[in-house]
Amino acid sequence: MTEPTERIAAIDVGSNTVLLLIAENNPTTGLTILAEAEDQPRLGAGLSAAGRLSQAAMARALETLERMRELSRAHGAGRIGAVATAAVREAENGAEFVQLVRAHGIPLRTISPETEAALSYRSAAYHFPGAERTLVADIGGGSLELIGASGGRIRLSRSLPLGAVRLTELALPLPALRFQIRRALDQSVPGRDWSGSVIGSGGTFANLAAMVLAQRGLSGQPIQGVEMSAKEIEDLLARLSPLSPEERRQVPGLRPDRADIIVAGVAVAAELLDWVNASGVKVNGYGLREGLLLEMAGIR
Repeated sequence: MTEPTERIAAIDVGSNTVLLLIAENNPTTGLTILAEAEDQPRLGAGLSAAGRLSQAAMARALETLERMRELSRAHGAGRIGAVATAAVREAENGAEFVQLVRAHGIPLRTISPETEAALSYRSAAYHFPGAERTLVADIGGGSLELIGASGGRIRLSRSLPLGAVRLTELALPLPALRFQIRRALDQSVPGRDWSGSVIGSGGTFANLAAMVLAQRGLSGQPIQGVEMSAKEIEDLLARLSPLSPEERRQVPGLRPDRADIIVAGVAVAAELLDWVNASGVKVNGYGLREGLLLEMAGIR
């Protein structure tokens, strides 16, 4: 007897962005993406200074999550999975936010840095199988998640406080910002061990890919699987850093709501590629939320 298809939804509650992915799981053909959505309630705004999620940020995030719950139901999703990452993990009142969200019918859970990295890797391995040695990097609002694998086995898992929102709030000039990023990488990541293939997930890499495609005269093309050279990323960093947020909003391919945090995110990408001596990076446009879908569907 053939197993029935099922519609499921996965929500990734990050420090900057909340992402939704809705799919149909067919036991024979696998996942088919039906819809996706994202919003930027900036849940982690001000967290580094206050140690707590602000009431305003929690209200914005809850409103976003309620919309995504309704969109999931409209698409017939029988199950919703929702995970929270760095901001909720670190906040003194993170558990309070989780309970608030659960009270509104959304089964949110806070995941560890290791689980976060593993879900991102699961998505990358699904799309780019067979890579002998791979480093997956996910630049979020609050943290940089790194997971290294070889021969299909995870060998490295690191969570570093190098998120785009967190670093932007430090208000450092670019040379000082890059120094801080490099110091964190130096203390945590054996760069020489991971000089092979790099796969980038998260909003920073997605926006980087869109800007690179625009520079190539390919605006609007899908970002999934786009390969960017380290030089293209360095060139974009040099182009973006002197601009004001208002001027950055005019850069083709850059989402206007990321104009104020993009420099910090691109600086992390540039320093990471330099540290592991990688010539470039390949973009995985789905990342953690798709890893959660794969987990829910039981797909390896």
